[in-house]
Amino acid sequence: MGLYTKYVLPRIIDLAMGNKETTRLRAEWIPHVHGDILEIGIGSGLNLPFYSSNVHHIYGIDPSLELQQMARRKHVREPIQVEFFSQSAEEMLSFPNASIDTVIT
Repeated sequence: MGLYTKYVLPRIIDLAMGNKETTRLRAEWIPHVHGDILEIGIGSGLNLPFYSSNVHHIYGIDPSLELQQMARRKHVREPIQVEFFSQSAEEMLSFPNASIDTVIT
């Protein structure tokens, strides 16, 4: 893994996805989800502060370990549990049928 992929690209993605309009949309929609959440492309965790106490568990899928590390530092409301998976969205996910209440992409 090169320096660009490990240090530069994750910060560019975080900066680009944290723009004012995207943040407004997160604040408007994310608080409405509930139960167990599958977030495909969790990235640096920019959605995490917006989840309400109606969320029990978040399964975050992202192939970038660097972005996952950034996400781990984001504030998450208690008692929401966040579990990270290092895989791309094209790989098969092994969740039991009807075990996810909401999917965020």
